[in-house]
Amino acid sequence: MGNILIVEDDPNIRKLVRVNLVKRGYTITEAEDSHQAMARFQAETVDLVLLDLVLPGLSGVDVCAWIRARSDVPIIVLSARSEEELKVAALDAGADDYVTKPFGQEELLARVRAFLRRSYAAPNFPDTKVQIGELLIDLAARRVFLGAEDLHLTRTEYAILAELAQRLDAIVTHDELIAQVWGPEYRGSNHYLHNYLGRLRKKMGAYGAQLETIPGMGYNLHAKIS
Repeated sequence: MGNILIVEDDPNIRKLVRVNLVKRGYTITEAEDSHQAMARFQAETVDLVLLDLVLPGLSGVDVCAWIRARSDVPIIVLSARSEEELKVAALDAGADDYVTKPFGQEELLARVRAFLRRSYAAPNFPDTKVQIGELLIDLAARRVFLGAEDLHLTRTEYAILAELAQRLDAIVTHDELIAQVWGPEYRGSNHYLHNYLGRLRKKMGAYGAQLETIPGMGYNLHAKIS
């Protein structure tokens, strides 16, 4: 089922999350501060990280950047509503997803399942490349370049762009895109998708304009540069 590293300094939250994940068959590794988190990550094989943003020692953002420099393991950050700036910084540092405290256990479990399912699934993208001006989407290598620069997209950002690239110039509905990237349980979460599309457009620079929102319908990645 996968080994999940829970990095959380509140023992009550850590216990609640651990109990619910263990019931579903997951193996759990725990850390209560940043230094313990990094030590545990190095010592064990970790399939997914649940990362609190406010920790003793280094911040959760620092831990996120440290992990991302060493691994592409999925990282879901746990943030309070008042920690919006930290959440944005964590996404910039390479986090794949976020859950806002207080969160429902079923919501968290759904996101864990979605990321582990995506991690274990065999890549199904064709051995091809999609070129839009200087933007290169290498579907086989699962990497995106702007000229010579690797954009270092997160798993979520890449999955969104890859789905659109495979249907170039076609409208992909909100629900279709959400179901393909996160899973059918996320259908209807359009506001959630908007956050990631905004971040993706920013990383794409001038080519972010190629990713068009079609009001009331979905999204279209244009091959032709206007």
